[in-house]
Amino acid sequence: MIPMTTPSAISERSARRIHGLTDLAVRLGACLALIPAALSASGTRVGFKDAFATARGNAFVATADNPSAIYYNPAGLTQLKGEEFSATAYEVSFGADYRAPNGAATSMNHQDQFIPQVYYAWAPENASWALGLGFYCPFGLSTDWPTTSGFRTFATKNEETYYTLNPVVAWRVSDMLSLGGGLTFNRLKVDLRRGIGLMPGDEFRFNADGNDIGFNLGLRWQPAEQHAFGLSYQHHTSFDLSGTATASPYAPGEAATSTFDFPEVLIAGYSYRPTPQWNVEANIDWTNWSRLKTAVISKPSGAVYLPFNWQASCFYELGLTRYFPSGWQVSAGYTLSENSVPDASWNPAVPDATRHFWCAGVGYSQGLVRFMLTLQRATAPTRTITGVINPATGETANGSYSTSINTFALSLDYRF
Repeated sequence: MIPMTTPSAISERSARRIHGLTDLAVRLGACLALIPAALSASGTRVGFKDAFATARGNAFVATADNPSAIYYNPAGLTQLKGEEFSATAYEVSFGADYRAPNGAATSMNHQDQFIPQVYYAWAPENASWALGLGFYCPFGLSTDWPTTSGFRTFATKNEETYYTLNPVVAWRVSDMLSLGGGLTFNRLKVDLRRGIGLMPGDEFRFNADGNDIGFNLGLRWQPAEQHAFGLSYQHHTSFDLSGTATASPYAPGEAATSTFDFPEVLIAGYSYRPTPQWNVEANIDWTNWSRLKTAVISKPSGAVYLPFNWQASCFYELGLTRYFPSGWQVSAGYTLSENSVPDASWNPAVPDATRHFWCAGVGYSQGLVRFMLTLQRATAPTRTITGVINPATGETANGSYSTSINTFALSLDYRF
């Protein structure tokens, strides 16, 4: 006899699933809150969210066929079947060197950062809808220059920790078209430091945090087996931060507030599959950094102004994957990341540059388990800055800056 599933049993099972996801959200959110993401590219954006997508130069918005579609394009979740959990470890090694006009040289204290990304997707069999829940760091910054750099009144040690909880729902409108979207619950913590310049070792520090809610949307259209198009939008966020500002050793800390704006992101892509064994995709990924102007730190003793005045920029992404009958797959990709920080707004706290990301990865899928291992290297030309002077102290950040980024990404997926 086949046991009958009653509505109450279905409700109980759904309640257990929701309770488990809620507990997972709290635990993972607490872990992410402790991790400052390393500077990646395009201002402080961390655009790489999955080892498979990263191996393809991040060209994934039209493919979007694993749980990381929650970030890249939630409409892609309708391609999945059953339940699937995915975890990615993204390890970033970032270095920067500075040479002053007089020839003096210094190097940023080397930054090695671990950035976790976690996704869960549920697409019931024969259903036209799917659900997903993601945890990731869409932006982040961790830079640490020695106080002997010669520009300590511009920047010393700075951290920006931004993490997101993103529940989404996807709906297959027809055999060719799927839509998706969800809310993003975002938390930001900043710890910004720079010298004051009145005496050696003095420091201004702003330590604060805040929350904001946004949303993301996605569309995937596949008019033929060989062709798929993807479109993804992530709404901008604005954080009302509250915390403490300290001018050490001159005055004790005092309550301080500020508003930090983060950009909307728009990604469009096309995937071509001449055969089931090959997948080629190209994406344009736009970040509207022009939204970030001047942040004002308000405090009783007087306001402090942090000028940014960044500019919108793009990732240009190209990726290729070859699937083998044995379950193995190999991918390669390239990403051109445009500079977001104009010379006139230069600050060594964010040593941005136009970068070339070269990516390659290998993966294997067998039964319920899948893994992907990816290596990535970013190269950038030396950037020479002129005309950047602190009028209060006479210090200059002029000179030549060279940067390097090497990353390692490992994704493990388990299908229930």
